[in-house]
Amino acid sequence: MTKSPTLVMYSALQRAFDHFNERLFNGELPPCLITLRSSRRQRGYHHAERFISADGTIIHELGLHPGYFTLHPLEVSLSTLVHEMVHHWQECFGKPSRSNHHNREWVAKMEAIGLVPSDSGLPEGKQTGRKVSHYIKPNGAYAKACAELLGEGFALPWFDRHAPVEPEQVKQVQEQLAEQGLQVATSEAPVESIAPLVNADTDTDTRIPTVFSPPEPRRDPRVRLVCPQCEVPAWTRPETPLVCGSCLEPMQTPT
Repeated sequence: MTKSPTLVMYSALQRAFDHFNERLFNGELPPCLITLRSSRRQRGYHHAERFISADGTIIHELGLHPGYFTLHPLEVSLSTLVHEMVHHWQECFGKPSRSNHHNREWVAKMEAIGLVPSDSGLPEGKQTGRKVSHYIKPNGAYAKACAELLGEGFALPWFDRHAPVEPEQVKQVQEQLAEQGLQVATSEAPVESIAPLVNADTDTDTRIPTVFSPPEPRRDPRVRLVCPQCEVPAWTRPETPLVCGSCLEPMQTPT
């Protein structure tokens, strides 16, 4: 009987959580509910007291964006899991700041386990604030724990085909880290290693995109008009004439 893809995927994430909990947190982290959610704004997040059971038990959520699993080497993808595990640790044992997701206590714990906070994902980046990423410290505790897990044959079984950002953006950061001697990943990003797909419905070797690039941002079709008399603004389609309701003057494009 074929195993459910859902069980296979979430079992892999739980295995990774348990491994890093034991190696980096002395097995002290309590259970949480790991979810996969797509969001172009972040690779992962921690949401305190998000879920409740029928008997009233409340647990935290640890959310991950599966699109980045496709774009990053496995070592980097798993570091996002651990980044959120540090938030989980702080929520359970530390003092999280409600107005600042990444405070000094969080920074200290990240560095202690071998992840260096940086808003750019590169050295010299800002370490605190609402939006902070990280890079992996070579030979740090995380790098060693991750190498141990991968040495046991760990792999992620499924990859999101809809990329949240262009693959080149992610690759550039990894290249800059490599130039500074900070590249620890030994595996290829899945976007580079997954075999191209062939369209079986055609006689020719027609390629089907392995990974889809993010859609172009929607452009607002409206234009801004302003009353020449009272300067009240309004938005409308370019072909729609407007008259100011107060001055009865035709509204115009501001100069």
